[in-house]
Amino acid sequence: MLRNPSSIERFLLVCTAAVLLLCGNNDAAGQERPSVSVEGYVTALRTPTGFEVSGTTITTSPATGFALTGNGAPLPQSPWRGELRVGAYVQVFGVREEGEKSITAQEVFFRDEWSKKISGEGLVEKVLSAAAEPVFLADGYRIRIPAGAELTFTGSVKTLAEVKPNTWLRYEGKRDTGGALVASKAEFIPAKPLKISGKPLPQQEPVPLQGAILAADGSLLRPNHKVRMNEGDPWCGWHRLCGDAALQERVQRVGRRVLPAFQKQLEGDSLDRIPFRFYAVDEAKVRSDLFCQEGLVVVPKQVVERLANDDQLAALLADGVAFNLQRRSPKLIAESYELLGAELAGDAAGAFSLPANLANVLGSEIFMHKLALQMQEQRDRIALALLADAGYDPHQAPEAWRRLEPKTLPKDLNSLKYPKRSGYQLGILNLQYRTAPAPGNPPANAAPSGER
Repeated sequence: MLRNPSSIERFLLVCTAAVLLLCGNNDAAGQERPSVSVEGYVTALRTPTGFEVSGTTITTSPATGFALTGNGAPLPQSPWRGELRVGAYVQVFGVREEGEKSITAQEVFFRDEWSKKISGEGLVEKVLSAAAEPVFLADGYRIRIPAGAELTFTGSVKTLAEVKPNTWLRYEGKRDTGGALVASKAEFIPAKPLKISGKPLPQQEPVPLQGAILAADGSLLRPNHKVRMNEGDPWCGWHRLCGDAALQERVQRVGRRVLPAFQKQLEGDSLDRIPFRFYAVDEAKVRSDLFCQEGLVVVPKQVVERLANDDQLAALLADGVAFNLQRRSPKLIAESYELLGAELAGDAAGAFSLPANLANVLGSEIFMHKLALQMQEQRDRIALALLADAGYDPHQAPEAWRRLEPKTLPKDLNSLKYPKRSGYQLGILNLQYRTAPAPGNPPANAAPSGER
């Protein structure tokens, strides 16, 4: 028997909360709502009677109710029924009959993406509109600055009209139904060039020597150079370049195409220019692009062989380009100084790789997981924007990561499941690259649905 009054009170509070929760989960007929069967991104449609969430098949019926989370009871005739799109984030209440693989949905709730406050810091890659309420492509978002936004200018940037590509933008705001992020706060910070004393910027080798060795510092060595290729990690170690000249040309061509326009326009000796180089290497241990040295983006030929087209190859190379853009973030550099000290943080201009090397320095798995996830999601957004701006199909990006997830490709490619990063990209595609606005009344500060 509990004797401590505070313990009794806590016990009663817990019981009361449980009762309220159960009551709140009952429908109008007093029936208990089934437990959450599945939650996540819609990864496929099985019209007219179902869809998939992370590989789980969901079956719907005319009686299935749909609603936006926190915005009324789910109704079978709700306009949200028409929002079952690939990339929508849903919470499904339903039942799974014994022996059945699919779930019969009774209620489907869509995550409210328009009330959620979004904040971050990203590089302005492009000025999409220079109107009274300008729109910038930054951090993978289309960010609109309305008349009432709280603005802060740092350094040489004094007005919105002076904001150009290669300016950093710290923002806070919410999405409108057209997919743009409407900023309530915006701070503009000029880029701070990285100074690498005594190190000339490396150049892309137009036709690298067959069998050349890509050294750990990013330089190219002759094929007969003596080195133990198995030493060092596959990310920042030594690699032998693929001898396929056509593949090298393809990787360089696609890589240059996904570069932001402002980077292509910078002079060769500009400190703002990132010395991008793109190479194909022989590396069977990694199913991804590789990035470590400043501007160096590497893709294993074994990875390219898995991809279906140039759009998917562009998705991987854009991921490496996005990393090189995000590593110059004023906030990231400042936090690196605070966490690592000036000597290591200054190494960001050389071989300092986030998140690869940061784990070894900090030794914190929790910190690393959070930081790595934030950086990966930022890269995934930026990569989609780079793809779309270069004329590639951004919808091929989640398909590329889907093909690279398993150790070996199955014969039936339709059986492949989407990894988490593909799900996140599907969500961004649904919110920002859709052809129609979400249902419901747009907020007062929303852009017209036709704005892109």
